[in-house]
Amino acid sequence: MSTINPIDFTKFNPVKYNALQKVDVASSALQQCSNFTELMEKIFSLTKEHSLELGVRLVHRHMQVDEGKVMVERFQFHQNVPAFITSAHLPTDQIYPASWLLEDNNKLSVFEYSTDIMVKRTLEKLNNDPSVFMNICELIKEYHLENLLAPCITARDSLKQFNKENGFLEVADSESNASVVKSAKDISYVHKEEKIFITMWAYPVSDNCLRGDIHKDGHSFARLFGCLENKCE
Repeated sequence: MSTINPIDFTKFNPVKYNALQKVDVASSALQQCSNFTELMEKIFSLTKEHSLELGVRLVHRHMQVDEGKVMVERFQFHQNVPAFITSAHLPTDQIYPASWLLEDNNKLSVFEYSTDIMVKRTLEKLNNDPSVFMNICELIKEYHLENLLAPCITARDSLKQFNKENGFLEVADSESNASVVKSAKDISYVHKEEKIFITMWAYPVSDNCLRGDIHKDGHSFARLFGCLENKCE
């Protein structure tokens, strides 16, 4: 079985990150995969069986990252409501890898980091026993989706601040050059015809996990994690 050296969990590749597709292009490509639901069911079964806070994210970017910086998700209040705000920052020892891009030769590069303490705790589990994580990586490769899906940690201590019933939606904040994720009920959503790009899928193994169900209806809010069209450029 393949193994991961802990250092592989922490490498960030800005050149690779800046070459990623935008969300609409990545979502369109993923929709061409006819056995996506089958893959998700296998991944959900693994994480449920082992009670491990893992899922997968759609590989995409919203902005460019300058040399020396990394993408970091932080919990903050945005317009007086709780939010996960992701933007470029200089790395510190208080950020933890939360999602990864799959590369050749069983290597990883970090997709995004988080400051959440539960991400750190889950990362420690992966360093101690990476077998389930590696199984998820191998499944992604088996279905030839390594350029579209990124394994991720779903545990967040700060989730207790959110209303999770209706899922989460992401929008771009051009003023701060950041992406902002909020509870769906806190996002201004007035045009029902506006498309939602689903950007994360995960089985919630605890109340402290982000959840993203498999949806064929792009307009359903229930338990999804997605990005609003025209608000994620």
